[in-house]
Amino acid sequence: MNINGFFGFLSNYTNLLLPLLLAGAAGYLIGSISFAILLTRAFSKTDVRDHGSGNAGATNVMRVAGPKASILTFICDFGKCALSVAIGYAVLRYIGGADPQLAKIGMYAAGYCCLIGHMYPLYFGFRGGKGVSSSAGMMLLLDWRVFLLELLIFGVVFLLRRTISLSSIAAAAAYPFFTFAVTFWVDYASGSLPLLYVIIATLFAALLGITVIVKHKENIRRLLRGEEKPIAFHKDK
Repeated sequence: MNINGFFGFLSNYTNLLLPLLLAGAAGYLIGSISFAILLTRAFSKTDVRDHGSGNAGATNVMRVAGPKASILTFICDFGKCALSVAIGYAVLRYIGGADPQLAKIGMYAAGYCCLIGHMYPLYFGFRGGKGVSSSAGMMLLLDWRVFLLELLIFGVVFLLRRTISLSSIAAAAAYPFFTFAVTFWVDYASGSLPLLYVIIATLFAALLGITVIVKHKENIRRLLRGEEKPIAFHKDK
């Protein structure tokens, strides 16, 4: 991209500030719907945040309300971020009038704000989950190739250690590197996307990865002390 194209992009970005804010607000409000809390209340008449790890996420729901509630939580958390990303694209594309490539920034804005809403939900006292399922939904819609790489590293770490938190941290740490590798070595190298897109996508991936890792700070402390419990697939007799 030449200098004129760069300043032209900045001009378009400025004009799309309001649509970006709308996309982010929509993402945050959707993300604030905590299915972990709602489904645990429905299945076990309790607040998931008062039990187990205190996290409003699918893993703790499994401990508190069982596998059915946990699976539903995962699906709903995955879906709400996918919906946010789709709305973010639509807002910039059809309300902001952005071209399809530029409209992807709306996906980033809405998806990230959905993640923040999941972690700090407006409707539940700003006490939410760690954003693993929501992040997965966002990654899938943003770039299925990066999502598959993330799924691979998550699966390998989980098979080795049987620990959801460690697997999530490893995937979050790898996310910006996978994003850069795919967008730079595949998309930019083939001429299908400009370098500026690679930079924005990589910075966004780094921000998301850091956010997820920071949210897992208590898990990191437990891992360092050897106190983080692995997932058990059988009941003790």
